[in-house]
Amino acid sequence: KKLDILGDNANLTNEEQVVVIQARTVLTLAEKWLQQIEETEAALQRKMVDLESEKELFSKQKGYLDEELDYRKQALDQAHKHILELEAMLYDALQQEAGAKVAELLSEEEREKLKVAVEQWKRQVMSELRERDAQILRERMELLQLAQQRIKELEERIEAQKRQIKELEEKFLFLFLFFSLAFILWS
Repeated sequence: KKLDILGDNANLTNEEQVVVIQARTVLTLAEKWLQQIEETEAALQRKMVDLESEKELFSKQKGYLDEELDYRKQALDQAHKHILELEAMLYDALQQEAGAKVAELLSEEEREKLKVAVEQWKRQVMSELRERDAQILRERMELLQLAQQRIKELEERIEAQKRQIKELEEKFLFLFLFFSLAFILWS
């Protein structure tokens, strides 16, 4: 406003009028530049919020994967416990009277074959359970690693955004101080 008042002053020389026009132009450009800085800062702030949300989502996914892994471990423990219970039931059945009669009907060789068959079945079931759980564990670990890597990338991007915002704030402060000084000198 003071520049406009000063520019309207008819007592200025041509050189002074040129300086006033140049000062107006610089201030207009500075206002536009400040507006761009503010828009960029707002965009960066929105992007940071989005990155924080994405990071939170990946953290939740990691938590779900951890819970599922614990569940799978418990399921494997339950399956092993069930196998032990079935073995105990089979042993009890063989020890009981009916089992004793069946055992009497079986030769020593047949009992050994039955015992070996039960052991093979038990190993096969345990092997299948372990393989299935190992596959699930591998898949979950891969997902977990991907989630952790993505979280790290997001944290790095957030830090870069924070640095960029800080730089913009410093430029804004410098520009503000420059124009304040220029205004004081013109007054």
